[in-house]
Amino acid sequence: MAKRRPESTLTATDQRRNAQRGQATIDYVALIAVLAVLLAAAATIAVSGNGVANGVLGQVRRALCIVTGGSCPAQERRPCVVASDRDTRHLAVSIVVVRLDEDHYVLREKLSDDTVRLTVAERDGAGVEGGIGARARLKLRGRTIGFDREARAALQGVFGNGRVYIARNDREADEILRAIGDGGPRLGPIQLGHRGVRPSETFVEGGIRGITRIGLGDDILGVSLDGFGEAVIGARRDERSGAVTIALNAGASGGALLSALLSGPAGTSDSLAGLALTLDRDHRPVELTLTAGGVLADGSQVPPALARALLVAAGRPTVMTAGRRWEVTARVDLRDPDVAAAWAAFRRHPTDRAAIDALGERLRTHAHVDVRSYAFSSESSGVAGGVSLGLKVGGEYEHARDRARLLAAASRPPFGLWEQRADCVPA
Repeated sequence: MAKRRPESTLTATDQRRNAQRGQATIDYVALIAVLAVLLAAAATIAVSGNGVANGVLGQVRRALCIVTGGSCPAQERRPCVVASDRDTRHLAVSIVVVRLDEDHYVLREKLSDDTVRLTVAERDGAGVEGGIGARARLKLRGRTIGFDREARAALQGVFGNGRVYIARNDREADEILRAIGDGGPRLGPIQLGHRGVRPSETFVEGGIRGITRIGLGDDILGVSLDGFGEAVIGARRDERSGAVTIALNAGASGGALLSALLSGPAGTSDSLAGLALTLDRDHRPVELTLTAGGVLADGSQVPPALARALLVAAGRPTVMTAGRRWEVTARVDLRDPDVAAAWAAFRRHPTDRAAIDALGERLRTHAHVDVRSYAFSSESSGVAGGVSLGLKVGGEYEHARDRARLLAAASRPPFGLWEQRADCVPA
């Protein structure tokens, strides 16, 4: 082993290097001390202002990440959907054992930055259907007349595609919709005056769905039981950045991840949870998103984490009443090594409880989470009829309109605190 030279024998260069290393160590310790003071200040600020505290905590966490040499991407806060209007037209025809469906919808979303997001899409379905019985129903302005004494079941393959346009304001959104007309999604740009408007996103989707229905009675004493199941995978391309998002039907795993995120199952009369994986233009995974939504059922208990978020979102003590819709979005950056490792384990074993719990823990701590509650209404009109005895002949047409209005919104950045989104809903 080489012996350390006495200080008197060190060259001037060696002495300068030792001095630089010593100074670097002192600077590093000083930086850690400053960060510790900032963390303490952030904890104090949190008592009176979550927004300020989150800002301080976010900058401190980023500074620590840079000091330790990690990957430190920043997650931006995205605008909220403050109001939406979905117009859907559905047509189905059944001949013998074949069922064909065609759906067109236009979704208009007003964002908190005053832009308008328009989604224009169509979906076709083809498959087999069988049943027994008959029905003839007319629905107009909320009133239904006719009879329904039919049991039926169908299995279909589905394929859809669509375009997303971002309008600068409501007037431009109206112009885009007039230019589209009833033709469905356009492949090329839309001409508005002397300029063309290209879609900001394009998407395709495909999968299978099952439909069951049992109808008993007439328009006064009738009851019906409907079942609908769907497994769909889709791909969406951002035409501006080149990023591609693959939407995954998470099934039971999505419900388990949502339960882990909210510290308990969400009580809903209808709910949906799915995963989306975003790849950059070089096909590298950059973001994982869990999305979920549902309508609170009568007698259901809101999970503690969701209840706390909605309390902050409302800015006052409130009760989430039955019939209100809630939505949750959790986004994690896959360039974070901890998150990437948990995602890789989940991808290998998507039904393994340990892998689900590990990914749920990363969502709980590393994700940027948004929670929103909406008041919504729905109205529809249409006509349906058919006769079946194993083989079936019939058809149906429905025009439905769903509207939603944002009541409250809150967000929580990674490792941060819940704060009200005053930029979405004025306090």
